[in-house]
Amino acid sequence: MYFISLEKLYEFLIEKVDMPDFMSYGESINLRPISSIEYREKVRGTLVGLAIGDAFGSHLEGQHTKEIEYINSFLKGEKRSVSLDITDDTEMTIMYAESLIIFQGFHPEDISNRFIRQPISRMGNTIREFIINYRDRRIEWYRSGIESAGNGAAMRCGPGALINYGDFISLKLISGMQAAITHMDQMAIASSILNATAIAYLVNQPPFSLKDKKDILNFIDILGRSIKGIETKVYPSRENNEIVNLYSRISRDLKEAIEADTDVSTIQKQWGSGAYVLESVPYALFLFLKNPNDFERVLKDSLSSTDTDTVSSMALSFAGAYLGYNNIPRGYTFKLRNLEEMLALSDRLFELSLKNKNNNPYRRMKENINYEKIQDEVHQLLWTGIKLNKEDQFENAVKYFENLVNRSPDLKKNEKIKLHIIEAYEGLGTKYLQEEAFEEALKSFKKALAYDLNNPIVLSDLAITYLNLDDLEKAERYARRAVEVAPEYEIGREVLEAIISLSKKG
Repeated sequence: MYFISLEKLYEFLIEKVDMPDFMSYGESINLRPISSIEYREKVRGTLVGLAIGDAFGSHLEGQHTKEIEYINSFLKGEKRSVSLDITDDTEMTIMYAESLIIFQGFHPEDISNRFIRQPISRMGNTIREFIINYRDRRIEWYRSGIESAGNGAAMRCGPGALINYGDFISLKLISGMQAAITHMDQMAIASSILNATAIAYLVNQPPFSLKDKKDILNFIDILGRSIKGIETKVYPSRENNEIVNLYSRISRDLKEAIEADTDVSTIQKQWGSGAYVLESVPYALFLFLKNPNDFERVLKDSLSSTDTDTVSSMALSFAGAYLGYNNIPRGYTFKLRNLEEMLALSDRLFELSLKNKNNNPYRRMKENINYEKIQDEVHQLLWTGIKLNKEDQFENAVKYFENLVNRSPDLKKNEKIKLHIIEAYEGLGTKYLQEEAFEEALKSFKKALAYDLNNPIVLSDLAITYLNLDDLEKAERYARRAVEVAPEYEIGREVLEAIISLSKKG
């Protein structure tokens, strides 16, 4: 299974363990790398932001608001007198990243092995049950996941996004399948895809560019579209017994909260901020989007959450992906005991990301230029063909239109363009008919008919051509079809009457 493609692995998991078919739902998101962005700094910012949120959140979890403000004020200083440790949020992200780097791609069995062999601090119940299934009960890794809507899959999804920030299909495949290793639940899988999409999108945004509310609302729309339809069931909210799912919480509730500029405490009461995907993921996004250009404010607001380390980890991974490592206050980064490890890991992930050609902004720019060039050529062919039709130069018009559809096959579906193509073939067929080149006329009329099987003019042309070839049976068939589809078409009726009259005489 080491060298199996992502698509084959996906099919395997669907067949063997009935994994939710998440690739059949949601919309394709166009992730666009930009040449002016320093992607190494963005990758660093994502992982360091995650680690800061985890370390500060776990250190301050359970403290009162005033105590948090006092301690946080002390911790953010430039002095290195305090060194904070990470917990399971960052540890499992590191394991995931290391596996991607070592195997230069997604290797779920290796990721599973790392989860059971390496120590994990303060692990949640879902991870504990996964380890019991896989290590102790010796169940296959792909059958060891738990149907849990916990937030473990969402909090560790970053590495998959950071090597696919220009490739949504690969991002979605990897993010959904890495979630299913431990969390075989629709909403948990959707949360991993949503968070990964958020990170990839933010990595492609210039720092401090999210200032207009319409840009933030557009970002929320994109996140909703990325997971639309994945959840086929609804879940209860723990705060107010509301029945919702992650898609509705993001696409409706988060959007409304940002539009109304709702305060943090109100949203925390309404949604909750605990270790449940329906709470932690939307709340972390809300905290980031309230103040996307202020890393310190996002951290401060996150520290009042119920599941402080997880919410802080996610919110600050978004902030780090958006702002980049150089825009994170050094007073926070200096407090990380494993800062050098996170930076080295980030650099290796960045190097791996360069192997995905879709992440190359210069290649995408070249493709866009080539696309625009092709579009210009297509338009030139189209208008030349139309001009030749008007001049009754149908033979040349056909050549241009054939070149056109070879360049851009989708144009065959364009109703207006189809009319021009039919006109060219029908005109050429009529020319051959007048020259009594009946076999050539048949070829042209049949090509015209292929674009519209119910075109009464072409059907009548075919009837007349077969009549000239003394094939009354086929002539009558096409004439009757012309009258059926367009009873008001006088020529069609006249042709049918003439054929019937000849048949009686024969």
